[in-house]
Amino acid sequence: MVITPLKKDKLKDFFSQDAQNLLKYFLFKAIFSQPELVNNQSDIPIQVPKEHIEQWLVQCLGADPVGSGSYPVDVIHLDSNYGADAKMLSWNGKKTSTSGETSLGQKFTGVGNDLDDAFKNKKFSGVVSDWSKVYENKLNKVKEDHEEIEKIYYFIVIRQQKIFHVCGMEIDIDSIKSIGAEKWTEAAIWISDLINKRYGESKIYKAKKRMELRLYPHNWIEDDLVISFDNSTLNIENKELLGLDIDELYSHSLDNFKKLFKTIIGDPKTDTFKKVDS
Repeated sequence: MVITPLKKDKLKDFFSQDAQNLLKYFLFKAIFSQPELVNNQSDIPIQVPKEHIEQWLVQCLGADPVGSGSYPVDVIHLDSNYGADAKMLSWNGKKTSTSGETSLGQKFTGVGNDLDDAFKNKKFSGVVSDWSKVYENKLNKVKEDHEEIEKIYYFIVIRQQKIFHVCGMEIDIDSIKSIGAEKWTEAAIWISDLINKRYGESKIYKAKKRMELRLYPHNWIEDDLVISFDNSTLNIENKELLGLDIDELYSHSLDNFKKLFKTIIGDPKTDTFKKVDS
């Protein structure tokens, strides 16, 4: 397999207790920054920009930021000889459902431009072979640019409403050449041997000209492969803000700040840190 989930103990080697406490702090900041809902409005997803997730890794792993845009990884840790990419995926919490998708590679020229003809002529194995080279070359660029890098990881934050799960996976670049076409439709090809079917699936999409990965978060949780931060008990008040004066906005924001801080991180007067779900 190309993508192998990290066991919980290995995941904790990266995310120490101090790092997990720092993640709680970042989650607090992310949730505090969400716009208030008005009365009788349904919940909306908690949004965190990818650039912020990347910075979470920089801070929690003691790593250096690297690259931008489509660069294969977001951080490198030269002392520990690895690079890592940060991702956040949404999940509806249903047992058999997949997460949202993340891109493993996208190309509009060359093999991307040839997809329509390849699908029309049913050259599905050839498509996977071509895209495996795109994926392999993309990841190898990290090692070419940074000779110290020996391993590449993905660290993914799975957002389940107010619950956040962190998981990790190691990428075996040498195994990319072994992936194949498992099944297909007129719109997509399912890829074999990229990730264990229990934990995810990967497809190449004709229209998107993209190779994507989706996870089965329930199985990651059931197999104890995640570090979870359960904020499901948060009760954030819906409030109409239009027309409030500066004193009222200050009082409202300060009350929210204290309430969220104590619920997500802990009470600074009584707690060292709240225990992270193990």
